[in-house]
Amino acid sequence: MTRTGQSPLSRLIATLRGSGASAGGLNDEAKRVIADRTRVVNQLLEFWQTIQGAGKPEQIFAALAHYLRTELNLAGLVILSHEPEAVPTTQIRACWPENVLNPSSPVSEMETALCPCLRQNLPKCFRPIGSPVRCALDASLNLSAAHPAFCIPFAIARKAQILVHMLLPTDATWTEDLKQLAQTYVNAAHSSLIMLNMLSDAEQQSMTDVLTSLYNRRSLEQLLEREVALSERHGHPLSVVMIDMDKFKTINDSHGHAAGDHMLRAFADCVRITLRKTDLAFRYGGDEFVIALPQTGIAQAQQVVNKVRQAFAAMDFSSAIANLDHQPTLSIGVAERSKANGVLTLPQLLNAADQALYDAKSANRNCIRVFQPTRAA
Repeated sequence: MTRTGQSPLSRLIATLRGSGASAGGLNDEAKRVIADRTRVVNQLLEFWQTIQGAGKPEQIFAALAHYLRTELNLAGLVILSHEPEAVPTTQIRACWPENVLNPSSPVSEMETALCPCLRQNLPKCFRPIGSPVRCALDASLNLSAAHPAFCIPFAIARKAQILVHMLLPTDATWTEDLKQLAQTYVNAAHSSLIMLNMLSDAEQQSMTDVLTSLYNRRSLEQLLEREVALSERHGHPLSVVMIDMDKFKTINDSHGHAAGDHMLRAFADCVRITLRKTDLAFRYGGDEFVIALPQTGIAQAQQVVNKVRQAFAAMDFSSAIANLDHQPTLSIGVAERSKANGVLTLPQLLNAADQALYDAKSANRNCIRVFQPTRAA
């Protein structure tokens, strides 16, 4: 890699290494300082290389915690994340030692709004003596407030706020050099986490239908093959559902594609509020959808999709689609992975659900039909 193509951290390391190249003739103290600096730089480079190979945020958090506690000689360390869409919203991503957390005051109940670092998005040093403000995390730690604390916050896009809370031994002090070293490690981890987040977003976009935000057909085979494999390995039931909007083409032709798009988005909303987090929903094509229900037998699957059908039937389209002469309805086919029925592979499962959907549409639509192997034969 050319020098212009180096990362900021790599350029810093190269500069620091260069400053120690002319150490010949220096006294012992100067040599010791250069040796210490070289060791610090080598550890930074090792950390950078470690997190560059990480494929998950957990690996980066674990590496950051390890290098911070060993390189800064910390007495304690907590890395937490605050994500409004997560449950719980505040979670521990790494900590040391293992008993650093106070079980009687869990971090999940911490008032993040009271944390000056998260609130101001600025690093802050909390000295044990003469500091009128303490970190909101103190109450959740077994270590006393006598330990000098240094907190560094950062954000990953708009998804999460991260707080790195570091504690020194009671007789130590947060010097500028220590704070800068801690910030360098955190900055490197921050860059890697942002890159992972960007890759995750790009992958998610490639797997998601633009109109409905459900999974697209391209992702169906990959995700459902995994569910079939899990069903086979653990002996769990797996049901697959095919859904078709009744007379969708008529509505599209009479009221325009904007009306049809509105209906498709409305259906996707019904799916999101009805299904469990473990369920998977796909836009299969046009007005046809596929839903996978892991660990769900045929009877429970019928109950789940009936809730979807009822939710869609209750939607009010009058304000978005003028002069709509009938309430849109759904035809639904359900099939369960079953050795007895000869439905084991993903193609067999999709074909069975499609056959059940055909039966539903043949039965005057607006209903649910279950795959019947004798009917298919």
